[in-house]
Amino acid sequence: MKHIQLLLSKREQYLKKLIQQMESALQSSPNGFLRVSQSGNRIQYYQRTDPKNPTGKYLGKGDLPLARALAQKDYHTKVLHSARAEHTAITKFLSLLPEIPAEKVYEILHPNRQSLIVPIHQTDEQFINAWVSYSYQGKFIDDNTPELYTSRNERVRSKSEIIIADSLNRESIPYRYECPLTLSGIGNVYPDFTVLNTRLRKELYWEHFGMMDDPVYVEKALQKIASYEQHGIFPGEHLIITYETRQTPINQKLVHLMIQHYLK
Repeated sequence: MKHIQLLLSKREQYLKKLIQQMESALQSSPNGFLRVSQSGNRIQYYQRTDPKNPTGKYLGKGDLPLARALAQKDYHTKVLHSARAEHTAITKFLSLLPEIPAEKVYEILHPNRQSLIVPIHQTDEQFINAWVSYSYQGKFIDDNTPELYTSRNERVRSKSEIIIADSLNRESIPYRYECPLTLSGIGNVYPDFTVLNTRLRKELYWEHFGMMDDPVYVEKALQKIASYEQHGIFPGEHLIITYETRQTPINQKLVHLMIQHYLK
């Protein structure tokens, strides 16, 4: 419900600005309306200013800018009418929404009542706790691999992954490191991070490609992205991708921007 309210509120603000733009544009529009007539391949334009004269004044080639302005006026008028109607509908819908959505009723009850009830919907806290407590076996890390640890004392494979993991932890984003994901026809793959957008209760995968100046590595990275796409996991939707080269390393500022865009 919160997601729907947010989307509608954003749409309401967009429509409000659009209405103001259309009203402003129409103030400087020429007088009258455009009538378009076609006979065979010939198109003729007329300016109608008098309701008693349905034909209007003929516009020749030299009057083409006026014809365009009248056509634009008609378009702006229709956009304004549609925007006003939609804005009114959204405003009315938002005003009729209950202060507390059905899924949140359980959370306002006294704990003594909560203990007697099976809620229709997990609370955010219950959902996050269940997600975080999920048990899994991560990908094996060879003993010869340099020992690198996050602020949560998790062993990872690169300093870049420390930056990502610590940024997620700092911004209270639940994550799993190298949690297995089963793709049909391929088997288990191990996304660098499986992350949770707690506001939307949406699970995403985060892959960091750290050697993009190595042609062999790039080919493998492209194959991995393609395997995700073949299973409906597309970049920008359920797949977050970061990458770096020796000359262009990843940094905390970029990771922060990715977190704000996808996970907040």
